[in-house]
Amino acid sequence: MNQQILRTPDEAFASLVDYPFAANYLEVDGMRMHYLDEGKGNDKTIFLLHGQPSWSYLYRHMVPLFVDAGYRVIAPDLIGFGKSDKPVSSDVHSYGNHVRWMTSFVRQLGIKNAAAFMQDWGGMIGLRVLAKEPEWLERLVVSNTALAEMKGLEKFMVPKVLKLMAAMAGKPSISKFADNINYGNWAGYFRHSEQLEIGEIIQTLTTRQLSQDEMQAYDAPFPTSDYYAAPRKMPEIVASELDQVNADWKQLKQWGKPVLTLFSDKDPFLAERGYDKTFQNNFSGAQGQPHITVKNASHFLQEDQSQHLASKVISWLEQTQY
Repeated sequence: MNQQILRTPDEAFASLVDYPFAANYLEVDGMRMHYLDEGKGNDKTIFLLHGQPSWSYLYRHMVPLFVDAGYRVIAPDLIGFGKSDKPVSSDVHSYGNHVRWMTSFVRQLGIKNAAAFMQDWGGMIGLRVLAKEPEWLERLVVSNTALAEMKGLEKFMVPKVLKLMAAMAGKPSISKFADNINYGNWAGYFRHSEQLEIGEIIQTLTTRQLSQDEMQAYDAPFPTSDYYAAPRKMPEIVASELDQVNADWKQLKQWGKPVLTLFSDKDPFLAERGYDKTFQNNFSGAQGQPHITVKNASHFLQEDQSQHLASKVISWLEQTQY
């Protein structure tokens, strides 16, 4: 790729609390993509996919629980996030490119018939990868994420998001976002704020009080504003490439393996929008599964209910004989 690529210095990650995991890397489109690969001797594999603006640190409390239960755990950092390389140009961070990069990652690993837990953009990207690689997974857990048909909405949705973002210009702050949590203010904060306080943003969307060290760990991938391209751009592409999204959703609905939904009760973006029901109603493998609403959890429910989530997923995988 003929573009400027940044790599967060290793020392930025030198003293992360509760993150003792070894770094692993694959090359994707000329860039280095980081991932955790724990429990390599275990026969069964589970992928843990994060979204924006987090990284694999989000799963630090769940990884050991899955390994102890006999799973190999693979948790990649999206390009532009975590320890993965960070293209400087926002134009590079298209929805299609993120799907293409994750598809390349999955194909290079060559793991088939795995399980996956997908949250936020981890689902919006990972589900499109699954549509293209249906043999990748045998079990799917979706959590606080979305992917659905939005035919004819692109011309409406994009200007609406941009209009809402513009309202945040001039006074972008975490307190303004926290006072009125909606997607327009979310996108506007990331577009207009000179300094992105990622740890503080994560805190606004959790019910558990994070420590200062934990919030600093979320800031670590972005030492200066030069590294911000991915978290800045991603909220703006949520309603992009809808023809491709619709085609992938149509293909995805033919995938008939078991599906579990674990959505939280206090997610300000999704709790009242029924996206868990969208998955339950559109996947044959979701019929009769023990779907639950995770209590006392906000958008980043991996922070709020990590042990509960891991326990539910492990129990379900055993019940479905994976």
